[in-house]
Amino acid sequence: MKAAVLRELPSERLQVCDVPEPALPAGSVIVEVSACGICGTDLHIMGGTSYRPELPFVLGHEPVGTIAGVSPDVDQGLVGRRIAAAIFIGCGRCPSCRAGDERLCVHGARVTGVLGLWGGFAQRLILDADQIVDVPAGLPDVVAASLVDAGPTAHNAARVVLACDRPRSSSVVIAGAGPVGVVLAGLLMTEGMAPVLVEPNPLRREAAGELGLPTVASLEQADPAIDVIIDCAGAAEAIVPLLNRVAVHGLYVSVGYAAVPELDLAVVARRELTIRGIRSGTRTDLARVLQLAADGALRLPSCQVWSLDGINDALENLRAGRLAGKAVIDMTAQHTA
Repeated sequence: MKAAVLRELPSERLQVCDVPEPALPAGSVIVEVSACGICGTDLHIMGGTSYRPELPFVLGHEPVGTIAGVSPDVDQGLVGRRIAAAIFIGCGRCPSCRAGDERLCVHGARVTGVLGLWGGFAQRLILDADQIVDVPAGLPDVVAASLVDAGPTAHNAARVVLACDRPRSSSVVIAGAGPVGVVLAGLLMTEGMAPVLVEPNPLRREAAGELGLPTVASLEQADPAIDVIIDCAGAAEAIVPLLNRVAVHGLYVSVGYAAVPELDLAVVARRELTIRGIRSGTRTDLARVLQLAADGALRLPSCQVWSLDGINDALENLRAGRLAGKAVIDMTAQHTA
């Protein structure tokens, strides 16, 4: 089968080549991949600044496809189902795993397409049968793939903000109008909040505005006192300025993240701030977002599509900030030079 393979770290390119067909272990399904989103995490891994999978490795943690076969111990009735992947696999024994939160496994979760398990930049993919989430009828594969990671992450972040029971009139800023920020802003707006997206990239700022989302170019253009800041950008140079703008008893939610060489936490103590972290979302978050998208209840980022053969062009466009929305690999698309 054909796959885009990461051969070395750091690297700016993947090698599109033939690789052996994957084995089908007990408790698993084989998926004919139809689409797979590209994420900023893929760039970070390739750049050697994030997870370091054992090489060679196939990235792609936002896959959608159709189940083509199952191991003998798995229900044969799953064959033919169109599914997306909940990508985290934990130990199954720790408190987090037993509570259904494998992404927070205390022993370190394996992450399909990120660490330990080959991902969806390939024609076929092996998933644990417990990872699969049905894609609702009527939701195109490319759109579903654009939501596999951004969707549950945004849904989880919205749930955390709403659970803090803050007034709907609170001043809310979302840093970053990428796919996560766009979906998150829409989710909060449906709950009566009025978030403002801060996005320096004019392409993304314009795209968010076309979706009816309030957007500004810099933090200086936002309210002087901000009750809730949700950082979806994870830009190291922005984290300290963002923290310094959170009002007394305010909430800072870290969705995107980066290493900050020097971080003075005095502002956290002096203003009695709350800091919450977000690591993707649960299977329930993914299922809910896919259904909301199928129902037309979400503001969705636009998708730009490449074939598998064109994946390096997609990566370069994402790296250079030339994309207004989401980059997705369509496995059915034909490559054009």
